[in-house]
Amino acid sequence: MHMYTAAIDALPFPEDKKFHKRSEIVLSGMRKLRAALTEAASSIRPSPAVIVALSDVRRRYDTLMSHAATAPGSSVGQQLYVARINAKLSAQEVANGAGLSAELLDDLEAGATPTDEEAAKIRDLIAALGEVTGDEHPGDHSPEHDEHTESHDEHGESHVNGWDESLVGDNQG
Repeated sequence: MHMYTAAIDALPFPEDKKFHKRSEIVLSGMRKLRAALTEAASSIRPSPAVIVALSDVRRRYDTLMSHAATAPGSSVGQQLYVARINAKLSAQEVANGAGLSAELLDDLEAGATPTDEEAAKIRDLIAALGEVTGDEHPGDHSPEHDEHTESHDEHGESHVNGWDESLVGDNQG
């Protein structure tokens, strides 16, 4: 988990064009780790350490998915995952309610692209789940928010992993 924590800490700002690609690499690895720990936790001899590790991975995964879902350019799958988790519903429960398969939801949350028909159902579902939790769903952006999401490059600013370059030095010597 230390490797994933370091990778999460090194992610660029959500507005950075590289954010989603890099965060998806971390999320993909964390999904594999989560699956392995889930299997280990259901073994005949589970240990408290496995349960604690699984809990840590799930919490960090949820946090990173929430961060990615609110970033400009987030996927409908990321938004769905966060809406579903905030509503305290499983993929199967949400799929049943929306007339979709749980496998489709899992695939979308892992980065698959929905058909136009599936995307429409999912956007409606995200909006409905946002009402359940009392939250605005991550895909909603007010006009005021949109004007503040310009990239740092458009302003001529230079940042390194969230720090102004003038604060971290020039690393050339």
